[in-house]
Amino acid sequence: MPITIQIVLVILVLLLPVVFFLNYLNSIEKKSKQIIISNSISSSELHQDLKVWIKNFNILKKKNKFDLDAYQTNYFFNDCDLILNDVNFVVIGKTNFFGKKRYLTPTIFEYDNNKSNQHSRQVICESIREVGQDLEIEFSDNQYPNKMTFVIKRIDNELKEKIKTGFNKVHIAGRV
Repeated sequence: MPITIQIVLVILVLLLPVVFFLNYLNSIEKKSKQIIISNSISSSELHQDLKVWIKNFNILKKKNKFDLDAYQTNYFFNDCDLILNDVNFVVIGKTNFFGKKRYLTPTIFEYDNNKSNQHSRQVICESIREVGQDLEIEFSDNQYPNKMTFVIKRIDNELKEKIKTGFNKVHIAGRV
């Protein structure tokens, strides 16, 4: 076999994982946009490029390790956009791939503990507290046995108060 054919075959084989991963990221981004549209209402506010991290997250502590869903929420991101509503907020993690920011699968943080209609991308806010300039939101995800903490770093006071007000409105009303 001529050397040029071998080189072309090697290049094609090496490019296959990259093409697969790009296709996967495009499908996640498309699904993310659908979730964003379905959870946005006229009074929604978009807050972009927030610095965040997740405490107490361990992928190995998943309840069902064999439940593989490519579109399930993952908590491996440090940048996100946040859509704030009266009843919940949606966190859209972002990642850099080849210099372009791409959306990851969104997570819907529900204030109300109504587990009857909870799906894999919804989590329940348990408590909210301020720690210095950060806002820590403790939540439970039905895919993991332990509670985790979503930390928004150096959040501005206006957004902090809106998140706390939405949480308190639901919890003071006695619905939880």
